[in-house]
Amino acid sequence: MSSGYIYGDEAFNVKTSPRLWGDKKLKRLLAVLAVVLGAELVWLFGISPCMPLSRVEISGIPGIDRGAVLALAGIGSHSSYMTVNAPAAERALRELPVVRAARVVKLFPNRVRIILEKRRAAAMTFVEAGERIFPALIDGDGMIISLGREGFQRDERLPVISGLALEGVSPGMRLPRIYGPLFSRLETLARDAPELLSTISEINIKQKNYGGFDLTLFPAHRGIRVKINEDINEETLRYMLLMLDVLSASPRPVEELDFRTGTASYRMKEARSG
Repeated sequence: MSSGYIYGDEAFNVKTSPRLWGDKKLKRLLAVLAVVLGAELVWLFGISPCMPLSRVEISGIPGIDRGAVLALAGIGSHSSYMTVNAPAAERALRELPVVRAARVVKLFPNRVRIILEKRRAAAMTFVEAGERIFPALIDGDGMIISLGREGFQRDERLPVISGLALEGVSPGMRLPRIYGPLFSRLETLARDAPELLSTISEINIKQKNYGGFDLTLFPAHRGIRVKINEDINEETLRYMLLMLDVLSASPRPVEELDFRTGTASYRMKEARSG
């Protein structure tokens, strides 16, 4: 029986097709999905980034004071993804004496990861403050990265530097620029040839009257001091060890080796009477 309209006092009757009913259900479902998706987007992009951070990860330097790191980075209990200034935080964190490099990564929508690179000691020295003497560690940039005995760990492979005229030393202080190349070379040796660097127990810096300085090396377990110019490197140390082995067979004890002129010369110990 076909559908139709009956006019007059009789009510009309319409048979709806299944396809039309299916279209209405689909539209309602799509409308619900659009509302849900819109709410999710509002939460994800509008609300979550403004909420307090759910997690802050710090890596790279075990044992570092977490509170100090967060304070320098400007991250507090109410900080959010939107309020964290990553470039400014990185600049601030590099002010910590122990931090050589810092990277702050914002992970959407409400996490932050802080990656720190530790400064590595290239040498150590001793500084006088008042009537006390404190050990200090110096990195390849010529920066004092540690001062005092608290938390101090001596690396026996690192030489002791003497002859530095230092005043008002504090962590984070940089040595005069003239010493920069020396500590850069020591850092290279500590990284590439630590077995060579460990043969030196002390390096004394002797200022020249006309600028620059010479170095006097005191090899470990040897009674011979070695004078070189400021360009300490792997080749020089290998040559020094070779000459020390050769001179160890000398019938007369050698007191000093000198490589400053480019050719090795040596001086015998003076005989003592009595």
